[in-house]
Amino acid sequence: MSDHFDGAPHRVTIRDVAKRAGVSISTVSHAMSGRRSISAATRARIQEAAEALGYNANPLARSLRTGRSGVIGLILRPRDAVHGSLGGTETFTRLAGAIATATLDKRLGLIHVPDILDPDAPRVPMDGCIVAHPYGRDEVLTELLRREVPVVTVDEDPDRPDFPWGVVLDHTGAAASVLDRLYGQGARRVMLLTGTEDNAWNRQAGEAYQTWTTRYGLPHHHESVYEGEGVQGAACLTESVLDGTQRPDAIVATASRFAAGVGRTAHALGLRVPEDVMVASLTDSEYTRSHQPPITAVDLILEELAVAAVDLMLRRLDGEAPPEHPLRLQPVVHWRASTARN
Repeated sequence: MSDHFDGAPHRVTIRDVAKRAGVSISTVSHAMSGRRSISAATRARIQEAAEALGYNANPLARSLRTGRSGVIGLILRPRDAVHGSLGGTETFTRLAGAIATATLDKRLGLIHVPDILDPDAPRVPMDGCIVAHPYGRDEVLTELLRREVPVVTVDEDPDRPDFPWGVVLDHTGAAASVLDRLYGQGARRVMLLTGTEDNAWNRQAGEAYQTWTTRYGLPHHHESVYEGEGVQGAACLTESVLDGTQRPDAIVATASRFAAGVGRTAHALGLRVPEDVMVASLTDSEYTRSHQPPITAVDLILEELAVAAVDLMLRRLDGEAPPEHPLRLQPVVHWRASTARN
């Protein structure tokens, strides 16, 4: 006698498929996710059982035939990516939102991946993973490659500059452009304020600054503060700098929150921007756009980055050969009143 006396059809589950195929539930799960090596014979037996039971309508069952789950993973590597974004800066929320929109446009799903280095963190089924702003010698990137997960990076691991499956920004060129504009406005003592995260963003800004000061024979003044300290951290760090007898003509900050902190300290000390000190940022956000005066900033073209990263992921999943080089995009500098002395 059927247990389904109410007339409702029995919903076929993964347990039913495992029982019919004569394998464990975990084996069916691994076959569906594609993240573990399953013999061709076992995979065929599982697929046959799923089809016989009418499990084909389930997206996971379809992955038995296609080898895909239809889900892309996303990992934001900077420590302040989530907390800092919720606290006010828009870089990572814009990037995550743009990647989500781009994946949906391709009829794919997106999932934020838990810490894959934590053995207690759950594994998630994903066809590939986008890693945004990896660190130098990034452990997460190393682990994904060890697991043979198809990976695309947004910005490069600075110690893997030749990793081909990446969409990268020309941070060096953008920083050099800003520094040259400051020089043209008469700045000869320029301070660079970067974050402490060891990623391409900070490294390339530091390298561009070193090259620029050497080329012009200018003093080198490079300070760092953890990104998570935000506006207040930058304001505190630059107070003694701006209150000194040899204060900079200009300060370039890698983060928009840092630039806002510099502007706050300058105002508190009675300094005029840009007349007494010019301020520029290597990222753009509401902090720089709404500041008075508005702060010159580099737009990281996050929506364009996202679309390019998702397209590159699809090319990788379709089995295309690796590109010769990472795809390099050019940020856009928005020149504003904070650097306009003339």
